[in-house]
Amino acid sequence: MKTSKGFSRRRVRRTRADRRDQLLAAFDRSGLSAAAFARQQGLNYTTFCGWRHRRAKTKPSPGFVQVELPTPAPAPLVIELGTPGRIRIESASQIELAARLLQALNAATPC
Repeated sequence: MKTSKGFSRRRVRRTRADRRDQLLAAFDRSGLSAAAFARQQGLNYTTFCGWRHRRAKTKPSPGFVQVELPTPAPAPLVIELGTPGRIRIESASQIELAARLLQALNAATPC
């Protein structure tokens, strides 16, 4: 539908919506009160409050959200010692202790 100036109404509305979004974004960055911002921009305060109210009621569209998953715990290391038993190592801090135990078992003389 064309207006008397040759512009379609849809285009005019889009431009107004874009301008409104730009003003609301500028308000968010400004740190001013709504009244002070409306006065500074030459906006009707009630109209500006309506814009803010409608924006607050709309649900934001889902966007990209970065998620950090916990690193999975490493599987335990099991060392089979034959008949005497086995060693189960749950964390890296136990490796040195297990190595000393294996050295001691290898150094021991059988009865």
